[in-house]
Amino acid sequence: MINSTLRCFTQKGPHVSRHFLRFAARFSVASLAAVLSMAAMACSSAATGAAEAPNALTTASPVVVGTVQADSAAPARGNSPVAQAPADPALPLTFSGQEALRHVKHLAETIGSRESGGAKEREAARYIEGQFALNGYQARQQPFQFEMYEARSSSLQANASGAASIANSPLHFSQGGKVTGPVVRAGMGRPEDFPAGGLKGAVALVERGTLTFTDKVTNAAAAGAAGVVVYNNVAGRFDGNLGRSGSTIPAVSIAKEDGDRLAGLLATGGLEVTLDVDAGKQQLQSQNVVAQAGDGCRVVIGGHYDSVPAGPGANDNASGTGVVVELARVMKPVAAAKQLCFVAFGSEELGLWGSRRYVEGLAPAEKTAMVAMINLDMVGVGETWRLFGSDSLSGPALASAQAAGAVVDGFSGEGRAGGGGSDHASFIQAGLPAVFIHRQNDPNYHTPEDKAQFTRPELLETAGKIAVELVSLLVSG
Repeated sequence: MINSTLRCFTQKGPHVSRHFLRFAARFSVASLAAVLSMAAMACSSAATGAAEAPNALTTASPVVVGTVQADSAAPARGNSPVAQAPADPALPLTFSGQEALRHVKHLAETIGSRESGGAKEREAARYIEGQFALNGYQARQQPFQFEMYEARSSSLQANASGAASIANSPLHFSQGGKVTGPVVRAGMGRPEDFPAGGLKGAVALVERGTLTFTDKVTNAAAAGAAGVVVYNNVAGRFDGNLGRSGSTIPAVSIAKEDGDRLAGLLATGGLEVTLDVDAGKQQLQSQNVVAQAGDGCRVVIGGHYDSVPAGPGANDNASGTGVVVELARVMKPVAAAKQLCFVAFGSEELGLWGSRRYVEGLAPAEKTAMVAMINLDMVGVGETWRLFGSDSLSGPALASAQAAGAVVDGFSGEGRAGGGGSDHASFIQAGLPAVFIHRQNDPNYHTPEDKAQFTRPELLETAGKIAVELVSLLVSG
């Protein structure tokens, strides 16, 4: 089969055989056998029409993508684990919602939850890199490191007769450690609320409100406290954040009811507690996946591919990633000439780390040349379309949505909501224009039910069409 297939391709000219051999070199022996099987069928079928269309593979008519035109032939279309035969280069490439959904299913079902910095995120990066390469791009991974705080567990035990363990949450960026000491009430945690002689190894019990959590804990540590317990000023529990400066002593939050109970025990005499916080900072390794066809990036089209640990992350954000990969296939004929780049960002869920590191790595000349960044995040589920981003892109973005047939529930610019919780924000903060294409109100957001079965291919297709139209407006010159 191999010999006959190679003869068939060689008969079509050295240009075709050279590209076939370069393509074949990407596969293992097992995968190559499957490719050759498809190639043999394609080559056999093509032979019957050779008289009507000689050298069809090398004489393609111009390809139109949106309103952008190029003279390149269509690229091979990726299909895991084996690439499909190249599409007819004489036909325009059309965005396929089903093809984007195929990527969603692979990421969310075959791979599953892609926790930032984990093995599944790395597996997803390899898959995306392979898909970009199959579509003819220079594909590479861009590794990066970042420091992340992790609160693993915490406990608070009142050492009194009949006292039960008290439910609590570590204040984010709290120092880890285990301390045992007497409880001292310290009001709102202001300097004047602490005893004149200091706390000397005690655990400060302070109420929420008036000051930031950081100020409360800093003041307690300055007074000699070994730990801090902050109780709510309204019913129920809460989560608090000390900021990246963190603390030098363990600190937790508890419900108002538990704070009142501790205060009541104090009123009857001395009270000792044991506070144990298992938390700290760790270095994580992640990676972006970058696809480039030529020199420079006038427009970056991207979305994050990691997910929260709680679920498979089909809509958040295999949906955006699937659209980005499919856009790369569709726009390959114009990608080099129009300087289009495609990026799948890692570790967005832990603080937009992938896009932050990507922007930090841009040279001044690269920033100057960039016209816009288009971010796709959560585009396969929800009730309404919403656009966010740079004010300068509101007109083109809304016009592109209208051209794509999408009913959009407004545009939020930099001076309003801005949609800062996704990767476009990293570009805007660096002074680079960016727009965020988003579908609002996913009932399964960050849950185990964020599954591929709920992702709608027609929405993926609409998102792709909006992006195609927007690129057409931005690089029409």
